Amino acid sequence: MADARHRPRHRPASRSVAPVKIFIAAIVVLLLAGGGYVASTRLVSRDEARAGCAQTMPLTVRTGSTLTAPLTQIAATYNDERHQVLGKCVQVKVETVDSGQTAEAIASGWTDQQYGQAPDVWVPESADWVALAKASPAGVKMLGDAGAVVASSPVVLAMPRPMAVALGWPDRQLSWADLRANENSTSFWAGRGHPEWGDFNIGFANPQTSAVGLAAVLNVVASTVGQPSSALTAAQLTGDLNTKGAILTFERGADLVADSDTDLLSSYVGWGKNAPAQMSALVMPESMVYQANVGTSATVASDDSISAGALRPAAVPLVAAYPTDGLVVDEASYQPLGLPTGSDRAAAAADFRAELTGSEGQAAFQSAGFRSPDRQNPKLTQSLGLVPTLRTEPRAVLDGKAIAAARNTFIGIHRRGNTLAVYDTSGSMDLPVANSGGKTRLQIAVGAADAAIPLFAKDSRLGLWQFSTNLDGTKPYRELVPVGLMSDEVGNGTREEALVAAVNGLKAKGGTGLYATALAAFESLSAQYQPDKPNQVVLLTDGQNDDPTSSMTLTQLIATLKAEYNPKAPVHIITIGYGADADMDALRQISAATGSKTYPAQDPNSIFQVMVNALTDR
Repeated sequence: MADARHRPRHRPASRSVAPVKIFIAAIVVLLLAGGGYVASTRLVSRDEARAGCAQTMPLTVRTGSTLTAPLTQIAATYNDERHQVLGKCVQVKVETVDSGQTAEAIASGWTDQQYGQAPDVWVPESADWVALAKASPAGVKMLGDAGAVVASSPVVLAMPRPMAVALGWPDRQLSWADLRANENSTSFWAGRGHPEWGDFNIGFANPQTSAVGLAAVLNVVASTVGQPSSALTAAQLTGDLNTKGAILTFERGADLVADSDTDLLSSYVGWGKNAPAQMSALVMPESMVYQANVGTSATVASDDSISAGALRPAAVPLVAAYPTDGLVVDEASYQPLGLPTGSDRAAAAADFRAELTGSEGQAAFQSAGFRSPDRQNPKLTQSLGLVPTLRTEPRAVLDGKAIAAARNTFIGIHRRGNTLAVYDTSGSMDLPVANSGGKTRLQIAVGAADAAIPLFAKDSRLGLWQFSTNLDGTKPYRELVPVGLMSDEVGNGTREEALVAAVNGLKAKGGTGLYATALAAFESLSAQYQPDKPNQVVLLTDGQNDDPTSSMTLTQLIATLKAEYNPKAPVHIITIGYGADADMDALRQISAATGSKTYPAQDPNSIFQVMVNALTDR
């Protein structure tokens, strides 16, 4: 993960204070109560501002990290000018909380007890966050009518300039399909005469916090399944195996998933001249490509004040590609949150909005690399690796529930698990499978495991047991590879190699010691519990419990699992019923006792898809 300590910021520009006409407060209230608003209207007396304010009125504006710098700059100037609204000086405070978190709070029906005091205004970086917030009636009520767009920035595929030029930039530019086809390729650059650049590595920010990262996932998935991102549905993103598999493959192939967009930028600048060897393509807001190439002149302290500091220009400039197979233009909008019409805070929010949409506010956004609401910014030139004029393309409107589903699926995949895989190797696993070319159940399961094991990230934990009957004395189970990090050495190789070798050495023999194995696996993983990770036993069986050495009944097993299950340190048993002979009722009860699911694989040929489903569902 990238370190989140560095943020690109901007020093506030000075501006002169010119007197403006004072409007009668009653007229202002009537205008606001009637829904009317004139953007150029100033609800402030500059003469009174110079004389000081008898009262102040705080206005809290929440935004994500990419917009903190220009908003803080504009707010600092605004506060210095001591704007008065309805007789009170407005003091704007900008707070930074990732917009995905804020959207979730709004959609959940914001309560101060759970989320703290709500801000007066929210400025999310993308309409996607607004759609996510409005996925519930509570969110629709809190947000009200559509907010005003104050800035925009397209999602681009940024490349170190030498790499982009080698591919023919600016005439040849990367697409989402290129990312999908070449992610983590070991031959891409070598085949183009640049073996020194290594693999085709890509990086993006986590969709949990980044709308740009979310756009990356949705568009790569759309490219994979052959449909527009706007056509993806919540059911598809949570239930369709091909779609979930595309997300899994994209996440596992990424060399870097940063905590935020600003962390991604800081990482790139920090690599210095070695950047091309580190990363081939980064999914970024266009504004950050601009910041990477020109540097930033200030940073924001923890109290939101602007202090000295700088993010130097990148040693290797970036250039931006604007994908022809899905151009996304994120629009930052100004969203008052539940402010009563005609209230002093609604008036203050309207006055600060006028500051953002006015010439000087827009100049601050442009200095940070953002475009105006109509997608213009004269600072974005081809010499800086950017396209001055965007092609005209309507913005894809995404469903809030689909956005939530995509984020949740990605989060489930991205969280590194602590997993114990438990394979049934009873004699029935040696039965042939129809329409498989003569393969047995075990041979198909082994092939699926060979394909699934590499999908585990290097920093996830995985171990392997087998079970039948009398494998270790009277015990029906045997540990083949202990649970541990995939990157650890086991014997003379990696854990991944040890797991593949152990799986391929499995032989089918004996009965099915299901109940005793399920309890032992649960207790073993509970003793190796890893906080902040999904802890799960994934147990695959094709039969029913028939262990002659154990008197444990299903009722006793379920009672023991429920008694030992700790909701503060949960270990889940995910069961996979393999073939038509599996005892699905018993498996459902075993999983339910630990708050988990059972996955049927009645057609043994589908076992790999079922494994992917189990791996991606949280």
